[in-house]
Amino acid sequence: MITFPDFPTYTAKASHIYWEPVSGSGERITAAVALADQSGAARVISLLSPEILSVLYRGQGSNAAGLLGLLNDSLKSHLKKVGDLEGWNPPVTGFFAQPMQEYDGQTAEDILDQVAGLHSSLYKARAPSKPDRLPTHSDEAIRQHVKDAARRIGGLQADRVFTPGGIIEVIDGGRKHHLDIPIKTGTKVGSIMSAWYNTPSTIEKHFLRAQSNLAVAAERGHYEAGLFISMPSGLEGHKNQQQVENIIDDIYWRLSRTGYYLEVRETPESLAQEILDWAA
Repeated sequence: MITFPDFPTYTAKASHIYWEPVSGSGERITAAVALADQSGAARVISLLSPEILSVLYRGQGSNAAGLLGLLNDSLKSHLKKVGDLEGWNPPVTGFFAQPMQEYDGQTAEDILDQVAGLHSSLYKARAPSKPDRLPTHSDEAIRQHVKDAARRIGGLQADRVFTPGGIIEVIDGGRKHHLDIPIKTGTKVGSIMSAWYNTPSTIEKHFLRAQSNLAVAAERGHYEAGLFISMPSGLEGHKNQQQVENIIDDIYWRLSRTGYYLEVRETPESLAQEILDWAA
């Protein structure tokens, strides 16, 4: 026997809401779907997840997510009071609700899915998954990349900025001590540090080591001290993004209090240029 699907038993009015991220540009995407049924129940679903917004707008993704949160709250409140979007005023400019139409389906979710599928190309879009662990590059690897980049920028003159083997020798009380200091000129000492580590606590540990070596190498202010940090790229949306950024901000605050020079860059080329400019 042929089994026919059940007839729709649920009816509701629904609409999609356009969003114009750049006011006046005419560029619009479907941001949400709103539904109200005969019982007075109201549903609103956002079609743009925070992960998708971070891909679309990068550093502005969190701001965009905040606007869409205001939109959803405003739509729900109006639908519960009025049962329709007629007379609805958006909480901020750039949102445009289309007239509500009647739809039939098995459930509210069924109708929401229908409307979203008809009007949104980003419906069910998924942002690329972020690795749970940050990629790792050791201090030694980053320093070699930076030195190679410095040679490409400054030629053989760049080698005068870097110490042989990344080590300097200090004599204290007749005893020789070796410090991990990859940058040294007649007036300046500096260190290059990687922030490409699996956990934020590892970044903190390597910073404390670099700070300790610089403090000794500076010889009580005889040399100006500087720290150059290689920052991981592509952190947006990573679970450790905020922790890493907070640690870098804290390092900047600590070093500025002690008069140290600090630069943070994402590429070996930009870090090498900063080192050459500082050491000149």
